[in-house]
Amino acid sequence: MTVDYRIQERLRLAQEDNSRLSETNLPKEVEPGGGGGDSGGMDGLAERVTRVEVRLDAVEDRMGRLETRMDRLETRMDGIDTRLRSVEQTLAAVNAKLDTLTILTKQIGSKLPSWWQMPAAFFGMMAGLAGLVALWRVLEKSGVL
Repeated sequence: MTVDYRIQERLRLAQEDNSRLSETNLPKEVEPGGGGGDSGGMDGLAERVTRVEVRLDAVEDRMGRLETRMDRLETRMDGIDTRLRSVEQTLAAVNAKLDTLTILTKQIGSKLPSWWQMPAAFFGMMAGLAGLVALWRVLEKSGVL
């Protein structure tokens, strides 16, 4: 299963950006004596952290669902791949049978008689029958039959 590392890369870049900004911003002076006043820009930090944590949980939940869907798709793709291999093997077998049929057709075509052989065989058979009839008549007239 593949993981999208873009979110992790964006988080790393944001952390580097934050550390760079904190290095360039000078810290504010806090009033001595705890008189209140300037909180150093920390007002609402807990709310922002909570919001970021909620968003992060939502992102993690979505990533979990996406990974589950990707696993199901991967399983389906494996089944499709298996069926495609089966179809490929069947087509190869059909192709081999067609090649064999083509070769046999060419062999049969080469063994067929040419145009003159059939009439010659017919007239030869007629001449043979005529000879037998003539021999029968000759033998009948001579009294052998």
